[in-house]
Amino acid sequence: MHQIKKWAIAIIILAVMLTLSCSKQIPEQRFVTENAEYDLLITGVTSEFKADIISRIVDRYKDQGNVNLVNMDKLDQLQCDDYDAILVIDSVQAWSYWNFSLNSFLEKTETCKNIVLLYTAGDPDWKYQYHELDAITSASQVEDQDRVFNELTYEIDVLIAKNG
Repeated sequence: MHQIKKWAIAIIILAVMLTLSCSKQIPEQRFVTENAEYDLLITGVTSEFKADIISRIVDRYKDQGNVNLVNMDKLDQLQCDDYDAILVIDSVQAWSYWNFSLNSFLEKTETCKNIVLLYTAGDPDWKYQYHELDAITSASQVEDQDRVFNELTYEIDVLIAKNG
């Protein structure tokens, strides 16, 4: 019986490590514009689908504002008030229970009103809400990119107009 527990623990640890290793961090970059109209932060994990969306978001916003891409492991160091809009991108892992950095950040920033959250999941109909924050959700499918991009830019534009 003791041996079975050891194997079960080892399998759980391996599953968690594999799940976390599938997530690739957003490469840190900063785009600074003279006389910036806003500050946009983008953080989270990336994949081919998310990288394409991030690239489109950066291209849309970098000419009029400062756009800062940071690793998700730095979420605890961020202050909501330093940005007009914060875009957080993550993948659903075990119905979001394994998203430790994101969950910690969301708890810390419950009162922040400038966060846009994109969650990708295998189930295209899956929806996520954290208190009053509704996430934009999508499966990582190419045919969803335009819809996701349009939803994200709409939410970011609303925040920039309100905070700018």
